[in-house]
Amino acid sequence: MKTIVVYSSNTGFTEQYAFELSERLGCSCVSLKKLDETELRAYERVVFGGWVMGGMIMGLDKLRGVATPAAVFAVGCTPPFEEVIADIRKQNNLAETPLFYLEGGFRFDKLGLPQRMILKAVKKSTAKKNDRTRQGDFMVEMLGTSFDHSDKAQLEPLVEYVEAS
Repeated sequence: MKTIVVYSSNTGFTEQYAFELSERLGCSCVSLKKLDETELRAYERVVFGGWVMGGMIMGLDKLRGVATPAAVFAVGCTPPFEEVIADIRKQNNLAETPLFYLEGGFRFDKLGLPQRMILKAVKKSTAKKNDRTRQGDFMVEMLGTSFDHSDKAQLEPLVEYVEAS
């Protein structure tokens, strides 16, 4: 089945995973920004990857306007907490679409000033909460720093799924 990996990346982690995935699958890979809808019709299966912000997979709605993804991978900076993945699945209406969560990282230095200011405010607000979740604890510890928790081995379940379907 002719497959393409389409991705949306902000600081590079999703792009890294997308290119590694396309290499393992032996298929094409293209940024959502450069996607040619006419060319997309030549593919039977689309795998989409996007970065996560506030539980939303960036670019997924735009892709859905032109294609239905066979599988979706979401790249976030938090560890793969069950509640985080469940929230991503719910917010992005992925009840019927296979979702694979990949932990990426955070490149604070690549963010624009507005994004950095928002994240600092979120960190400060979250730190004040007495009933923080595991995700909240992680945010207080890590927001405002750069780190890389990406690991290509996290792609294995997605590769296996695509190859088997």
